[in-house]
Amino acid sequence: MNRTKKIITIREAVEKIENSSTIGVSGFSYMNPPMAIIREIIRQKKRDLTLVSGPTSSIETDILIGAGCVKKVITSCVSFEKIIGIAPNFRDKIEKNEVELWECDESMWHLAIKSGTYNMPYAVYKGGIGSSIPELNKEIEMIKDHGQRYLKIPAIKIDTAIIHAGLADEYGNVQFPNELFLGRTYCEKELGMNAKTVIASVEKIVPNEFILRNPQNTILTNVFVTKARFGAHPGASNGYYMPDLAHYKEYVKAAEDSRVNKTKKFHDYLKRYVYDVKDHKEYLELIGISRLLELEHY
Repeated sequence: MNRTKKIITIREAVEKIENSSTIGVSGFSYMNPPMAIIREIIRQKKRDLTLVSGPTSSIETDILIGAGCVKKVITSCVSFEKIIGIAPNFRDKIEKNEVELWECDESMWHLAIKSGTYNMPYAVYKGGIGSSIPELNKEIEMIKDHGQRYLKIPAIKIDTAIIHAGLADEYGNVQFPNELFLGRTYCEKELGMNAKTVIASVEKIVPNEFILRNPQNTILTNVFVTKARFGAHPGASNGYYMPDLAHYKEYVKAAEDSRVNKTKKFHDYLKRYVYDVKDHKEYLELIGISRLLELEHY
């Protein structure tokens, strides 16, 4: 039996994303953001995207907003832990009403994604009763059933999910490595199961035999795969390398200065790290092999 090979380039992956579509993007704090693909989305000038970020997202969401790619964001948090509370571009665009926010907490985010995955119109949730969420998000209603109050969480459907993971084979079977040193990895699978199309950047392409020897590590199957060593940088890749916090601080300093002082420092950041490098290889050369090797996990 002939099996379909699913390996594509980063550029081909982004060409599959349509303007005005809904994309799901993995990332939990500093972990597993698909940054090589994110930077290519900006280069290709994708516009009017509805962005379903990870439930606690960071640079992957903020940079897409700042680059003008996003019209609506579905998230519970966009932050840079230990650096700044609210991400600068996210805060700026929301306060100016230039980007629509689908307000929710983490549990509501999961329920909305799961409802879409299971083709249910909505889920009901007892948490959040008495909060201001229904006032901030008109799509979330308070309902009553048999004297009990619930929040009605509508389903979310994703056109294209973009995730970063450890490894995959040429047939699109995606896994995390055995050693997970940065905690939870749930949003990659949830976003992927919901979406019509899934694109995974991975650190390594391995033989199918390796996948079969470790079936418990498989999170998604039959998805498009692009190899991107250090593809999460400046984020961390679970089991491979830690986040580049110095680079995160550089990003936040530029974006926050642009927000507060109306400078062009965020534009300068995009020019240096996105527009002036033609692809992921040139980006890695700009960062430098010495810095990248310092981040590796041994």
